Amino acid sequence: MDLDHELCHSKYYIDSPKSPGISAIMFALGIFGNVAALVILEIRRRRHTRDGVMWRRALFHILITSLVVTDLMGTCLISPLVLLAYSRNTTLLGMSPETQSVCSYFGVSMTFFSLATMLLLFTMALERCFAIGYPYLYNRHVTKKCAYITIPLVFLLCSLFCLLPFVGFGKYVQYCPGTWCFIDMNPKEVEDRAYANLYATVILVVVLAIVVCNGFVVYQLFKMYQRRRRNGGSVMAMTRSNDHRRVTSMSEEVEHLILLVVMTIIFIICTLPLVKLNQ
Repeated sequence: MDLDHELCHSKYYIDSPKSPGISAIMFALGIFGNVAALVILEIRRRRHTRDGVMWRRALFHILITSLVVTDLMGTCLISPLVLLAYSRNTTLLGMSPETQSVCSYFGVSMTFFSLATMLLLFTMALERCFAIGYPYLYNRHVTKKCAYITIPLVFLLCSLFCLLPFVGFGKYVQYCPGTWCFIDMNPKEVEDRAYANLYATVILVVVLAIVVCNGFVVYQLFKMYQRRRRNGGSVMAMTRSNDHRRVTSMSEEVEHLILLVVMTIIFIICTLPLVKLNQ
C-alpha cells in the first residue's frame, strides 16, 4: 500500500483507463446546485422586500450566501483541472514536472476550500445557536457587521494555514490516479506529520462543534414548542430588540435548521474521506 502511494506521488501519466464521466457529472451538479441556491436566495430576498417585510435573517442570509459562493468558487477552480488531466492523460505533476506548480495549486485550493466551507458552516451553526438560545444578547450585539468581519477573518486564517507547506511545515503530494493533490497525510518528517495531524484535528473539532450547536438548537426549538402548547398554541414567539418587537416564526427556524443540517451532512461526507487519509 505504501509503495502504491509512493508511485502515485511521482507519476506523470494516468495509467488507469477510467472515464472522466463521474468527475464531469459532479462538476456539472456542483455548478448547477450552487447557482440554483443563489437564485433561490435572491428570489426569497426580493419577495420579502416586495412584500414590505423586513429581512429578519440578514446575517444568516449573508453567511449562507458566502458559503454557497465559496463552494461555487472551489468547484470552478478545482474541477476543471481534473477534467483536463483526464483529457490529456497527464497527471497534475505531469502538467508542470519542473516546478510542480499545478499540483501545489490544486493542494492549496483543496485545503483552503475544505477548511473555509467547514468554518463557514460552523459560523452559521453558532449564529443559529445564539439566535435561538440567547435572543436578547443576539438582538443586542450580533449584527451584519459581525459577518463582514468574520468571513474575511475565516478566509485569512485558511489562507495562512494553506501557505504553511511553502515554509517547510507540511507538504502537498499527488494522489491516485494522479488527478488530484492534497496534504501528505502520511509523511515521514515530523513537521509534515504535525501539519497533517493539525488539519485532521481542526476538521474533526469543527465538525463536533457544528453537531453540538445543531443539537442545542434542536433542544431550544423543542422547548419553544412546549411553551407554545402551554400558552394555548400561539403561532409566534416574540422577542425584543431595542425599541421594537421582532417576530420570529418557529417554522422558519426549523427550516433554517434543516437547511443547516443537510449542508453539514453533505460537506462532512465530502471532507471526512480526506481526514481518513491520515492513518
